Order: sequence, then C-alpha cells, then structure tokens
Amino acid sequence: MVTLSLLSFCLLPLLAVRGEVAPNFDNCKDSFFKKTPVSGLNIALPTPIEPDTQGLENPEKCLSAYSAASPAYICQRNGNHYYFATLYDRGRRIPLYSAYEMNIKGVPGREGSIVYYEPQLVHPDLPLQQMGKKGSLSEIKKYNQNNGCRERSPQYRQNYKLGWSQALDDNFGSYDRGHLNPAGHHEREASKATMTHTNVAPQDGTMNKGPWNRYETRLKDVLSAGCSKMYVVTGVVPSSTWVDQNQRVNVPSHYWNAYCCTDNNDNPVRSGGALGPNTAQGVVTEYTSVTVLETELRELLNVDNNFNIFDDCRT
Repeated sequence: MVTLSLLSFCLLPLLAVRGEVAPNFDNCKDSFFKKTPVSGLNIALPTPIEPDTQGLENPEKCLSAYSAASPAYICQRNGNHYYFATLYDRGRRIPLYSAYEMNIKGVPGREGSIVYYEPQLVHPDLPLQQMGKKGSLSEIKKYNQNNGCRERSPQYRQNYKLGWSQALDDNFGSYDRGHLNPAGHHEREASKATMTHTNVAPQDGTMNKGPWNRYETRLKDVLSAGCSKMYVVTGVVPSSTWVDQNQRVNVPSHYWNAYCCTDNNDNPVRSGGALGPNTAQGVVTEYTSVTVLETELRELLNVDNNFNIFDDCRT
C-alpha cells in the first residue's frame, strides 16, 4: 500500500477527499458484504504502454503509470473515513465497479461536483488524496522536478501524464459522466467522496437522467425498506465502443447494479439488482435475486462461474 510519512499525513487538510491506490481492498473491505470483494471479474485491459519511448530519459521513473498493474484497487475516502471501493480499469480508463454501503436512514444529498482526479494513478509516489486538476498537475510538476523528468519530452508534460493515467473531464464527448456510486445514496462527506472521475463512466444522457436515475431513487427509497444495512455494487459492461477514435475512454454497453439487504445481525434478508443497456432507448430490467443477475452478467461480461458479486447473499 502507498503510505505517507506521519508528518505529511498531519499536514493534509482534515476533510481532504482522498483515494488510496493499493494492491487490494484491505483498507476498505467494509464496503463489501462479509468483507468479501467481487470475485472472478478478470476483464481489465492492461495498462496502456507508451508507444514511443525512443530518446526518453529514465522512462521507468518518468512515464505515467509505468508497468502499473491493471486493474487498480482504489479505497475512496473523505477525511479519515473510507466510504467505498472502486475497481478501476486502467486500460479502458473507466471503473469496472464501485462497492459501498448505502446510507439508508439519512437524507440523500449531492455535495460538490465531479472535479477530482487520482494522482496515484499517475505515479504511486504521488499524494494519496484525490485532487482537482490544478492540484494534480502541480503534484506532477513537483514529481518531474524532483526526479529529473524534463518536460521538453511531450510524454513527461503534466497534462499528458494525467490524461494517460485516467479519463479527463473533456474525454466524455456527448456522454454524461455516469456515477457508479451515486451521490444521492449518501449524506454530505460521503457524497463528496463520490465526486471523482474514478467513479464515473460514459453514460447515455437519456438513460442517466431517466430510467437509471429512477432505479437509483427506487433503490434508496423503496428497495431498502426493512433493511438494517444495504450493501451495493454498481458496475459496467465494457464494450468495443470508445468515446473517440483514439480509444482513450471505453463506452460501456450496459450498467448493472446488485444489492444485498441484511438484518440487524448482518444476515441476508433479500438480494436483487438491475441491468440496463447504455442507450437512449434502454429499459432497466430489475431482478429479485442476485443469482439471476449474475447469470445474465456472466454472458455479457464473458466470465465463468467464478464471477460472484456477493458472498452467500443469494436469497
């Protein structure tokens, strides 16, 4: 796991929005039912390889995301609290899923706008807190200066590095930036933590604002009734379609959701989910069992029976 010195940690703003890129979800496993992440989703593309390294000085140190593993495991947090987990596909520059515990009793709210980036996707040595674009570029500049990465090489320039590692705000074309973990399922600080580009993927605007939004509201207001806790995983099905011909950001063919409702003892009460094609004419299909949803997704994702969203929540 990427760590900071105690001094550096103390200098961070108390309520800074942070994300930790690590080899696993150990620091945010409470986001999953029975602390067990989704299994068998081995579909991430490899980290993009810089096509032209001829003449570059020290590319192992200076290239963005050099030899980084894909997918990236991100524990998303705000202040000192972890709020959700994201499996990020570096090759497609989209999240494959975000997992979280819904705030059932609180009043939903949307805090902030989608402005954050993940510096550690650029270089693992960069700060663990998520930052706006200006802050991210500043950290990349300092990294370049400290490591002799001279920006006369286009591949070492700040904007290039940030955009090589993840989707930027202007990479979505005509698509909405569709939340996987929606801000409306949380209150205040947790809502702020969802406002990161590592938690959004290109989504058709009509689907995002229409059927999928109505399902997210129904999940919060209706389907969570009678639950002590509601564990949620929302993901996407990657496709062969990209936002532009440069194949920087993948456009999912579908968005999917799964939930596990538990009682006071964290025992399963019921499970279910939804699946919707990422089109203007798409209709969201709901499932009253996560088992049936998994069967549909195995075919769409082209994965085998090892793919399981929840551990023993198959009511």
